[in-house]
Amino acid sequence: MQAGSLRLRSAAQWWLAALVLAAILFVPLPDTFPALLQHSVAGLVFFVTGLLTVFFSRSPFNTFKAVLVEFSVALPQRLPRLWQTYFLVRRRALLAAMLPAAMAFAGRLLGLEQTPVLLLVLTSLLLLWLYRTPRQLW
Repeated sequence: MQAGSLRLRSAAQWWLAALVLAAILFVPLPDTFPALLQHSVAGLVFFVTGLLTVFFSRSPFNTFKAVLVEFSVALPQRLPRLWQTYFLVRRRALLAAMLPAAMAFAGRLLGLEQTPVLLLVLTSLLLLWLYRTPRQLW
């Protein structure tokens, strides 16, 4: 695989994640949804549950690190297959990193206040930052 096509594929994964986060934060929702979580203990429980989804990204992150280590010892003829594995593992990891943002979206639908929604989205952004491609691979 050429470096240009690898960068394009990597950028496509990032733009998809950015679009999902933007949709969660900025898409206006109709006011017909019930405000079940606003000003209540249920909102706090929902927020803590959203934060606990961070732990679902632990296993994909360990797999992601293992693939990065494989790049340092890989033979040149094995690199194309390793890049395919890398993008597959990273896509799964990015999906796991988006779980707090998905909980933020569900919270928005149920009337969760904007501050916990923003914190859950920032948590997803931090997790997404962990899955950047190191410069040494390019």
